[in-house]
Amino acid sequence: MLSSAAIGLAAAPAGAETAPPLKIGVEMASEAIARVTIETATFLLPDEREAMSAALQARADKDRPVTLVVTGKTAAPYRIIGGMIYLTQSAGFRQVTVATDPPAD
Repeated sequence: MLSSAAIGLAAAPAGAETAPPLKIGVEMASEAIARVTIETATFLLPDEREAMSAALQARADKDRPVTLVVTGKTAAPYRIIGGMIYLTQSAGFRQVTVATDPPAD
């Protein structure tokens, strides 16, 4: 019987590279609007939520980790960040992290 360490080695071959995270920019344009950038595509949330969701679902690299990079002059409300995490995970991405820059004073 294999130990859990041996199973982990069998699942991830030696020397396997993990893909760098897909960085999704989330810039707070105002207190209610976020400008989301995925590579070269830009979406304004909440109005373009469906288009952004479709763009994420169309991606083939679902095993790649995602980092939401939140910036802007106003603090990001939880509903924006929580919504972004939900949309990203609903599209099939399993690992989502959030990195923030504090709002400018």
